[in-house]
Amino acid sequence: MNFISMNYRFAGIIAIAALLTGCATTQPIPAMSQAQSSGVAIDLTLKAPIGIFSNKPAQVYFARIDNQDGLLQQQIIRSNFIKAGRAYLLNARPGTYVAVGAYFLSPMQASRATYTTYFPKELVEQSKVIIRENDFVFMGSYVVETSVGLDGADVLQLHYKNVIAPGEATGLLTMSFGGAIHYRGTLLERKNDEQTRNELARNAKEDLAGSGWETRIK
Repeated sequence: MNFISMNYRFAGIIAIAALLTGCATTQPIPAMSQAQSSGVAIDLTLKAPIGIFSNKPAQVYFARIDNQDGLLQQQIIRSNFIKAGRAYLLNARPGTYVAVGAYFLSPMQASRATYTTYFPKELVEQSKVIIRENDFVFMGSYVVETSVGLDGADVLQLHYKNVIAPGEATGLLTMSFGGAIHYRGTLLERKNDEQTRNELARNAKEDLAGSGWETRIK
């Protein structure tokens, strides 16, 4: 077995272990900060670089694109509640938003590895929504394939890697021992029809039950 093959196998083992075990966390639902508070949600599945395994994100990164930088924003906004792959940004300021990336953590207690996927321009553009006061908006449902490393990444993926994880190595060998794995995402499936949005709304009402947010969802 040559050196490159060993590296790919090592990275694959890491990915499979994390994807098989999963990552479970408990988050409180953020309370409405004001009567006109708004929210946005996205449903996301991340497929492993090899095999048929998939994982749900522990966090999704959004960007608010209401200035001259357009899609290339210098700041990201983290989801503040997530359940079963449905990521929410609650108390979102009115404006235009896109989803730009996601991550999950290693389920192995001895490991501090993080796995971050950067979304391609196609997905970022298709996720764009406008949020107004007293609003609750769904970006749709997405399945994203992942490739270890950022070879072939587009300009948005490279940009948000530098925003989210500035200075972190993306070489395969370095990532294998550095505790941070970076993935180039490829859009495999997008659903945002009426049936999908209705299903997301039903799930969101259950996810946010008892918080007051469920009354905002139409």
